[in-house]
Amino acid sequence: MSDVNKDRFIERLNAIQQKSDPKKRVVHKVNDDGLVVEVVKPRRKKLVPVKSILIGATIFVILKGFVYAQLGGDEYQQRIDSLMKGASVQVFAAFLLDADPATRAVANGLDKLLRGN
Repeated sequence: MSDVNKDRFIERLNAIQQKSDPKKRVVHKVNDDGLVVEVVKPRRKKLVPVKSILIGATIFVILKGFVYAQLGGDEYQQRIDSLMKGASVQVFAAFLLDADPATRAVANGLDKLLRGN
């Protein structure tokens, strides 16, 4: 015959161990009757930090826009063309630095903002 109190104690111990597991997270939810209940959910591992990649790409495009606005379209394209004639690393850099529509839009916005045209 099992002891009811011992079973409840074991259940509470298991719940505590489950909540203290670093691979799981505890979320507090409110039931319909107003009782706050702790629910244990497994942590999801993010393989790729999407937010960081988007922020980095945005900063990169803005910096390209600054350089494009500073040099002008013709000079910028001449420098990209000179990179295209170099080694494979320089060709890759030229591919990344090539003026895309977002870079041109940032450059036009900066031109209007700084020069008042």
